[in-house]
Amino acid sequence: MKSLPFGAVLVVTMAASTFSLAAFAVLAADLISEFAVSREQIGYLVTASALVGAASAPILGPWSDRIGARRGTIFSLFVSFVGLAALTLAPTFGLLVIAALGTGVTQGIANPATNKLISLHVPPGRRGIITGIKQSGVQAGTAFGGILLPAMAAWFGWRSGVAAMAALAALGLILAMSVVPPDVGAAQAVQGGPGFEGGDIGRLTAYGFLLGAGGTAIFTYVPLFAQEALGLSPLVAGSAVTVMGVVGVIARIIWGRVTEVWLGADLSLAVIAVLAAAGGMLLVAGPGIGSWSIWPAAILTGLSASAWNTVGMLAVIDRVPVELAGRASGRVMFGFLAGLGIGAPLLGRSVDATGDYVLGWGVTTLVFLGALAVMVPTLRRQEPESAGSRLR
Repeated sequence: MKSLPFGAVLVVTMAASTFSLAAFAVLAADLISEFAVSREQIGYLVTASALVGAASAPILGPWSDRIGARRGTIFSLFVSFVGLAALTLAPTFGLLVIAALGTGVTQGIANPATNKLISLHVPPGRRGIITGIKQSGVQAGTAFGGILLPAMAAWFGWRSGVAAMAALAALGLILAMSVVPPDVGAAQAVQGGPGFEGGDIGRLTAYGFLLGAGGTAIFTYVPLFAQEALGLSPLVAGSAVTVMGVVGVIARIIWGRVTEVWLGADLSLAVIAVLAAAGGMLLVAGPGIGSWSIWPAAILTGLSASAWNTVGMLAVIDRVPVELAGRASGRVMFGFLAGLGIGAPLLGRSVDATGDYVLGWGVTTLVFLGALAVMVPTLRRQEPESAGSRLR
């Protein structure tokens, strides 16, 4: 198996699974204009996709254990292509919501299937980097969307940008069918470590819920916030999403190595929560201190809320036996995607009700501090010598 094509499949699978969320964020103003909807309704597009992902993850995770990692990955890419194509063609907001529901399915299976691929085909010691590269696919897709979508929307209309994302998902599907090896015989070679205790999975699920809720609020509304509260142009506002994406790509790779070699999962997740809260505080202060604040806020979000998945997924890969990797990944993704589903519409409703973003960003910051509180009890039990992504 060649590592470069294998890594490319992992990256594209993860990017395609969240292309729709990038589209809803970057194209929010275009969608509001075309379909005459509110900010809150744009948030419901994210909710539709994320809650389907949350509901399907506990089902599709175990299903990926049964059908195998290769078939699960191919299925994820196929559904991504179909969902994005449906978004491109949707003539009404109602049908756009239905298409968004379809894109949620791929969020429910992308991580379980690709985590299982790593468990099967990548030995311990190399998993931190490859997991970081895999998870960076989400942020690579975000950066790609932040660059591509505003430009194509201005030149050809917003549907052309979504169509380009659908085409990339189709290319990933073809590549996966060509290069991903079969599952048979791989499991015995690279089995993971001992399993989590039940409380550890529950803690990781709760942390994911909180990071998902806060992160999706920022990700979905930062472009609109930059336009409405900070006076930036649509193109510059979209660049804030690109910054989060580019930083997130780098951060996910770095966090994989840092977690596996130095800090361990507990301390890494605590640091991530602190960085996320700092980014939220900058957004609260943004209208008072100037438009420049959007850039450090975007960088901090890229380093934290956009990157925690590497640590969480590496913990699952390292600590769960390969035959249960899909099931455990599905449980953690349930929490994360449930958070994604509620964060955006709640922030949108607060802005519609109050006329500004202060309350919404303040609550978002408190949510990140709640994630820190989830991890604090575990820090006393972390053993420095047990580097790697172990949740104790």
